[in-house]
Amino acid sequence: MPFDNNLKNMQVPGRVHALCKLLLLENYTYNKLMELLQPVSETGQAHQVYKLALNGGLIKIDDDKRIHLQVPEVDVKDSKRFAHYVAKHAFSNTDFIFSKFSAWVMTRGEKVITETKDELAERFYIEVSKKYMSSQEYNSTNITGWVTWANYFGLGHTFNNKFVVNPSNRIRNEIEYDQELPRGEYIRFKEFMKWLAKRCPELDGGEVNLQFNDQFNQQNLSFALSLALRTLHDLKIITLKNTRDVEDIWYLHEVQTHEIPNQVTDIMVKG
Repeated sequence: MPFDNNLKNMQVPGRVHALCKLLLLENYTYNKLMELLQPVSETGQAHQVYKLALNGGLIKIDDDKRIHLQVPEVDVKDSKRFAHYVAKHAFSNTDFIFSKFSAWVMTRGEKVITETKDELAERFYIEVSKKYMSSQEYNSTNITGWVTWANYFGLGHTFNNKFVVNPSNRIRNEIEYDQELPRGEYIRFKEFMKWLAKRCPELDGGEVNLQFNDQFNQQNLSFALSLALRTLHDLKIITLKNTRDVEDIWYLHEVQTHEIPNQVTDIMVKG
């Protein structure tokens, strides 16, 4: 799903979902849909929401000039399923700025917690987009919009006006809808990472993430993913284990005070 490169905070998940739910009722014309979305004040905000949904392939306009929903009805009716559906499309293409920026942030380490939006915009331009753009793709306004969607997709949470990376809810949501991983038994951690790369391409080992992650080949996991895995371990969603004499060792960002301070070889997804 190609989120608008000029992402705005008014393009919030709740408004996008509301637009899609309206289209379950009828294939409205543009003017009627704008009236229903924002009947009192001007339709500027509603148009931005419509633009994101259209660019993202959630809706389309047919020859009859009526707007048609492209999301399965079952996914629109349930808020969690809708979030899962949109996330799958949001991170599906390595060329989308939204997915690139998400993956890049996930590899920033601890410093990302204290970086301002202006600092993130500047560093993203210098490290990523300067190679093919003459000016910043994302400014602080766009990053404010990104933070809203990152919270929605479970990549972290906002605390004291700072975005704290912790994709535990992103992974938890994928586990909830998964039918591939075995439940209630240990598997090698490498197998879990192969699964994660397919389900969350913006996280360690995923197709989008690997553009920015120079530690993964050494099986060193990012600060963000390490925090997420420890969170899920503490919540008893998964169990991490380090088995002696197993050669295939993966390395979390070190936290000596945690039950799993650094090394992990096996993982169990609870039933």
